[in-house]
Amino acid sequence: MRRRLLRACLPILMLPLLAGCLSTTRDTFGLSSAAPASAGAMALGDGLIGRDKKQRLSSDARNRALDAEYQALQFMPAGQPVAWEAGSLKGTVVPTQLYRVGSQDCRGYSQTVLRDGREAKTVGTACRSEDGFWRPVA
Repeated sequence: MRRRLLRACLPILMLPLLAGCLSTTRDTFGLSSAAPASAGAMALGDGLIGRDKKQRLSSDARNRALDAEYQALQFMPAGQPVAWEAGSLKGTVVPTQLYRVGSQDCRGYSQTVLRDGREAKTVGTACRSEDGFWRPVA
């Protein structure tokens, strides 16, 4: 009797564990057009993509660029580009080597946007704050 009850309840008990594996995103990279895909990307504020005021980007392009910035800073080894695309715009974010300033991890990175055959490159630095999020500092 107990085994039968356990077998019947096991799938229900596993749901909270499996819920983290489910995704409702719309594309391969988990990017959505409504907002950056992660709190980490939102913590970047305008990021490098927002520094170049000449770049008039749709919210979708801006959010994809911010997500790429976060992915590059958080997960990629130095020199490994993270590509993004939104309509006719394409871009890449490339992080530099991680280094420490006091107790903070920091790294430089660049954001290159390709529009109508022209490249625009912006370079900056971000440091991981105490809350664990990357914040642009230069």
